[in-house]
Amino acid sequence: MNPNLQIFLNRNTLYHRLPSNMDTRHEEEYKEYYDPPSFPIFSICRPRNRLILTLILGFLLIFILFLILFRGNEEDIRIYTKMEELSTSSEAVKIQAQTLAISKSSLKSGMEKYLKSIDPKEPYPDDVNAVKPHHIRVIGAMGDSLTIGSRAQNILDDTRTQYPGNAYFTGMDAEVDGHLTIYNIFRVIAEETGNKLYGGSTGVGYGDNAGFDVAIGGMKSDDILRQAQVLVQKIRDVKEIDVEKDWKLVSLWIGTNDVGDLGYGDRPPIPVDQYKAYIEKGISYLKENLPRTIVTVIAMFPPQLLQEAHSIMTTGHRPDSEERQKQRDELSDGYRNASYKIQNEGKFNDKNFTVVVQPFATEYTDAYVDQQGHYNSAFYAVDLFHLSKLGHAILAKHYWQNLFEPVGEKTKKADLGDTSEHIFELDEHNSFIKTLGNSKQ
Repeated sequence: MNPNLQIFLNRNTLYHRLPSNMDTRHEEEYKEYYDPPSFPIFSICRPRNRLILTLILGFLLIFILFLILFRGNEEDIRIYTKMEELSTSSEAVKIQAQTLAISKSSLKSGMEKYLKSIDPKEPYPDDVNAVKPHHIRVIGAMGDSLTIGSRAQNILDDTRTQYPGNAYFTGMDAEVDGHLTIYNIFRVIAEETGNKLYGGSTGVGYGDNAGFDVAIGGMKSDDILRQAQVLVQKIRDVKEIDVEKDWKLVSLWIGTNDVGDLGYGDRPPIPVDQYKAYIEKGISYLKENLPRTIVTVIAMFPPQLLQEAHSIMTTGHRPDSEERQKQRDELSDGYRNASYKIQNEGKFNDKNFTVVVQPFATEYTDAYVDQQGHYNSAFYAVDLFHLSKLGHAILAKHYWQNLFEPVGEKTKKADLGDTSEHIFELDEHNSFIKTLGNSKQ
């Protein structure tokens, strides 16, 4: 209470009087002057100023809290972004596609006799019939989606389309101990002999990364001439390659789309004679512009292994009527025989150039089965038509063996289910890339 008021109201004072309501109101209004609050800063302020100060401090506190909360959210966003990046880039949280690989030590062991037989001073061959793997300097490929590696992804949920880095012939994303391809086998041999090798493909999609794999998805035999022109230009653009001297190995696989509406297409099939003519135009261009080349042609597979695999794997039987099945079989046989004619007629065979057919799966009249004899979709991409990464590695394994088997004695029904870490071995007596010429010797 106001000390002066206490004195005034004191009964013993001279001017004593009874307290009134006005005194109580006055005491309530000014009591904080004489009973100061515990918070020191308020003690120096009048009530009105104290209210203003309280509001200011309140707004300041809210602003500080807002900054803290806002900063906290920003940090959380950065953290979650990093977590998301890790989850999408970390191999541990992704499902890796299955493949077939072979250790370098195992590969070298299988070629030990051949590698030891190489004379560093031997002359570089000038005859196509004398070419061995360590003589090859350039590897290329022509064809369709199967050759460019369509849907052969590394991660199962990857939605991109072409994977040339995993392609059976030119793929080199991983080395041979990570993924088996023809190029990777030749790469080990080149490393062991101190030679350079060109043409390997990497990565995803079409472009320079595809190296000398000039295949395009959806193409038919009528595109082979254009692909041959592109391949020649690509090779000539590499200054380190001696086009006239260096030996080249070019793979050609075409025909799956030529069957047209007998398969997945919507147009009539390309007739057999036209198929043969288209391929001959492309090979003729290579012969004229790419000396010292071996063109290795994969003979047309029976439709059951690719075009009909989806139906066989899901229903247990071939699609369509028996009449359409017969037409598809006859057309596939016709394309295959056309390849043999191109090889055997001999017009592309000379000292500097040749064509060889590789028939390793031409008698495989079923969808893919594994070593246990069961249908196994692991060989295929998700569409059960294209090859998976594993499918490309399996093809490379048996393609490699066909390259060194004599013409007329080549395997026609390879054990595709064999996914063991073993490939066809070479030695000092059997290391020539087989042609019509050296198969007769």
